[in-house]
Amino acid sequence: MQRGSGRRTRLETRLNALSTPVFALDASRAILFFNQGCEQLLEWPAEEILGQTCDFAIDTDTDESESVCNLLCPPTEVFQGTRLEVPRFLLSRSGKTIPCMLRYNPLTDEQRKIKLVLGFIERIQNPQALPSASASQQLHAELAALRLSLRNRFRFSTIIARSPGMQRVLRQLELAIRTTQPVHFQGETGTGKEHLARAIHFESEQRRKIFIPLNCEKLPPRELKQTVKKIFERDFDESMPLEPGVLFLNEIQSLPRDIQEMLLENLQTKGANVPVRLMTASSIPLQDLLQREAILTEFFYLITTMEIPVPALRERREDLELLAQHFLENENRYQQKQVSGFAPGVLSLFQDYFWPANLDELTRVIQSAFEATTEPVITRESLPLGFKTGVDARSLGPAVPAPLRTLEESLNLVEKEQILLALELSRNNRTEAARMLGLTRARLYRRMDALQISIHEA
Repeated sequence: MQRGSGRRTRLETRLNALSTPVFALDASRAILFFNQGCEQLLEWPAEEILGQTCDFAIDTDTDESESVCNLLCPPTEVFQGTRLEVPRFLLSRSGKTIPCMLRYNPLTDEQRKIKLVLGFIERIQNPQALPSASASQQLHAELAALRLSLRNRFRFSTIIARSPGMQRVLRQLELAIRTTQPVHFQGETGTGKEHLARAIHFESEQRRKIFIPLNCEKLPPRELKQTVKKIFERDFDESMPLEPGVLFLNEIQSLPRDIQEMLLENLQTKGANVPVRLMTASSIPLQDLLQREAILTEFFYLITTMEIPVPALRERREDLELLAQHFLENENRYQQKQVSGFAPGVLSLFQDYFWPANLDELTRVIQSAFEATTEPVITRESLPLGFKTGVDARSLGPAVPAPLRTLEESLNLVEKEQILLALELSRNNRTEAARMLGLTRARLYRRMDALQISIHEA
């Protein structure tokens, strides 16, 4: 026993002294070995890495050891006994981006169970062009490259933006960081407007203050008014850590006029001394709201200091596959189960779909598929039924001519179909369904009664 132990110690000492970066993980993805070559390449001492569990998810925070650990994580197939070579962009502690090829070797015991994964890192010039990477691993590498690029160029590594429309949004976010003036986001429901507002706040000088999101449609007017009043009238102690920094009002088409007047009074009279920055969002263009007299003229000019149009998901197809990979890797975080990518054909289904609820719907589809899959990748079988039904409906080909109906019957059928779809997308939240359909909640209830639609049916 002593001789064997001595040999193991000498082997570990030799591996540790190598300039070639070598690391090892156990079957639960805990990092057991991180040699001198890894320390030199990634600029992290072994004592801060050893024992940490890594997830198959991209991180770009140079201040967190979790970032480098996750970038070293093998794909799920490795823990099933497959040797793999995958391109990967690693990130050093000083912020340098390092293109590498990672070689994973699973080691088994006598029962052929994975006991250890030995990893080797080799620096390369262009990992994205290597044919050895599978489509799934190529997408993982592209996501890492994009997030690192966005972090270095725009400081927004959590916003996936390769499409021209989203690149324009990033340039506007950069401008918004440098000021405390109001910002308005306009885009369809589910396009990520609140996430963009948070990105501005957490990259601005007010990042240490809190971000307060209020949904004008979901909050009762009285509660909304009381909350806004407290935000502007409370005398905050400068030493308090919970001082408000940003008030984000979503769906301002439902913002009562008296609250608009309150905001105008506080924001216009105090000028540059206003302690709270206003950000707003709507799913209806502000010009339409102004014409309907849903917003005051003075309020319109206040919140349009900077307008940022947010494209719908169907308008940013270049981002779709990377967004899917991004949301999938978010599901991997802190989970025992890990899913590395998508089976052939799944991403083509995503490209063919219309995505009426945008990023929110994509997130729900990925979450559902992640929970359902028993494979190391997302398969078509694991996709939720509602999504597959929507895809199939678009691929049925020319429809058989429908029998002639009266105009009233036809209109009722179309109306019932749209109400059922809205209820499905909102998970039977009738307030949300009414908003999606452009109806008041009372009007939706009346139409559901007239068309004999029940929540159970939806």
